[in-house]
Amino acid sequence: MAFFTLACAFHNTERLLDKTLPLAIRSLTYPTRHDFEVILVAERASDDVVARLLPRLADLGVDELRWRRTDRNSFSGAPSNNFHGNHFTTTSPYLITFTDDTFIHKTDEDFDVLDATARIFQRNPEVTLISKVDDHDEWDWPLEDVGPEIEPGVRSVNRVVDQLIAYDTARFAPVARRLGAFHRDTFVSHAGFEYQWENLASHVGTSGDRRIAYPERWPLRVRHSDLRNQPGSMHGTQDEDVKLKCFERLMESRGLAK
Repeated sequence: MAFFTLACAFHNTERLLDKTLPLAIRSLTYPTRHDFEVILVAERASDDVVARLLPRLADLGVDELRWRRTDRNSFSGAPSNNFHGNHFTTTSPYLITFTDDTFIHKTDEDFDVLDATARIFQRNPEVTLISKVDDHDEWDWPLEDVGPEIEPGVRSVNRVVDQLIAYDTARFAPVARRLGAFHRDTFVSHAGFEYQWENLASHVGTSGDRRIAYPERWPLRVRHSDLRNQPGSMHGTQDEDVKLKCFERLMESRGLAK
């Protein structure tokens, strides 16, 4: 039996979190034979938002709230880099990170996502990361195969998307540290050139004979509950009302359309 840390990145979208977080926890952990903890990372959320969250953590299924109040010593690039850089943990052998605007829906109630994740890592020592995001076609950096399948139905791919990433922390962290993952000036967010955490994580997962697993056949639908600012952009609207409408359409379609 393994131990997992599940960490959700959160800023200020309280209404959306009420919908996405319980669904994500249920889809990822029920049922499971493994132990796990759920951490909500309130990266630079306002005082009022955190105060409202505190009495509701049990109802949301959260074991621990981490709150970084200010943006002092923040990471360069996209704001989400602060979630990864400040809060990446190696205290658990397996870490699963997702965002508060991620729609995670399991189509087979008996499927144990944590067990399937652990088994891929245990059977394949070269696999460092696992990512399953179904709307990757919306992004500016296409998902592509890198070599043959890792297992039947599990592709070896070129990238991760931070809507849902599973890490073998012992395999990932030392390499990520060497590549500057925890250096605050590593990342860049400029028009025409982006280098964010998911770029660095993808570099770790595809270099030095390491691989990224994409379990295409899992009965798990994962989509970004937001729309692109423009086709091919990596940036969403960041409008909570838009995200809520996307979530409702995803629920109605069982994760097939937003």
